[in-house]
Amino acid sequence: MSTAVVRHVTRVERTVRACVIGATFATISQVQQALGAVRATGTAGDIVGFAIPLPGDPKDPAVAAQVVSAMIAPRGIGAWFMNVLDPHKPLPTYSEQVSGRNVPLAHAVLGDLTNWVGAAGYMRVPVAGRDPVWIVGRPNHAVSVQGGNGVGRGDALVTIGIPAAQLEAFRGAIADGLCVVTTCETDPGRAERDASIMRRAGAKAVFVHPLNASHEPAS
Repeated sequence: MSTAVVRHVTRVERTVRACVIGATFATISQVQQALGAVRATGTAGDIVGFAIPLPGDPKDPAVAAQVVSAMIAPRGIGAWFMNVLDPHKPLPTYSEQVSGRNVPLAHAVLGDLTNWVGAAGYMRVPVAGRDPVWIVGRPNHAVSVQGGNGVGRGDALVTIGIPAAQLEAFRGAIADGLCVVTTCETDPGRAERDASIMRRAGAKAVFVHPLNASHEPAS
């Protein structure tokens, strides 16, 4: 999905009560970097939504094993450090990924960010002309609280805050293996901060979509 497909809205003619900020990422490490930076600002995990595609049905043990082995194994300097600390420690198993309200594979894809965001679940994303895609997803609760005015309704991507006009583009992006992250902010400065965080983390495309815009002229 190109940046031309995902429209980046930065200015509206009405008073905006909140914005949903979203981005696509090619890798889990980029998602972790973006979410880690948002968490470091001191914000609550309730403003975050995400969709991370899986290679198949997460209830299939073979799929679960593939996700765990591909995503949770440390790499680079982290792999070297972990090997020095405990060279014989085995990788966590599928059953060991269970944590609180999150589905078993949440830890495999998000690590210690899982408990901050909470309530991650398995969802299926319909894609026109293609098989549905299983994801680890989390609804963006802040978008729901703000009413989601202008945001589409009816499937998993809606719950994380994807605007109606961009649902098909994002479905295609997920079918192509891209991850999606959203945040929701009521302050324009924080909205631009989140967009900048996503760009620095390597986002392929970023959008800022106004929610609950009134019909009064902006001051």
